Amino acid sequence: MTRLLLFDFDGTLYRGDDPFRFYAQAMAKRMTREDGVRYLDQVFAHLDGDTSVVAGDNWEAVVKLAEPIVPDHDVWQQAFLETREFMMSSECQLEVPPLLLDFLRQVRHRVEVVVASNSPEQAARPLMEKLGLTGYFDRIYSQANKPLGLVTIVDQVMDGKLLDPEQVYSVGDNYKNDIEPAMQHGWLTAHISPHGYFPGPSTVRGRSIEEVLPHLAIWALAS
Repeated sequence: MTRLLLFDFDGTLYRGDDPFRFYAQAMAKRMTREDGVRYLDQVFAHLDGDTSVVAGDNWEAVVKLAEPIVPDHDVWQQAFLETREFMMSSECQLEVPPLLLDFLRQVRHRVEVVVASNSPEQAARPLMEKLGLTGYFDRIYSQANKPLGLVTIVDQVMDGKLLDPEQVYSVGDNYKNDIEPAMQHGWLTAHISPHGYFPGPSTVRGRSIEEVLPHLAIWALAS
């Protein structure tokens, strides 16, 4: 019976605050100087851990703080696209945890390893290649339309095979997108939240990918 290990991409397979700081600065350019300074102070305080915004991830936190000042979705999208371009540059510092790479090498041919990102193909796949992640995954899904799309992806990968709920493990940092739909279907889940925002149940949870990897290894390497 196939076992499926399903990873989110942004905020799960790599880490670093450079994209969120750039995203906020791109938002601030669309504000008055006074609003922009106050807004950036709030975003940076959240990223630095001085305060905490209740949000599914840091992308959402940046938008949530901007929304009362700039409620225009088109502005958010333009700032996001600018951020994606920045993420492909040498100025943007991102880290793929070495222990994660070691884990992926160990499980590569033991389970089906899939990544599912809500980002468009032109944003997700080039960044995965830049980070050296592409070769570790059997399938890469962009524009995944999570949370609903998470179930669709599992159905596609399993291709009608008999499915024991505990044969699927979903790993991600956004509870609504990566964990909640998986829990509803009885799948195993690992929720990662650097700010310790855990709004609901999960099989395991941690503030970093390193904290949940031992649990994933026990499952993936079981005979």
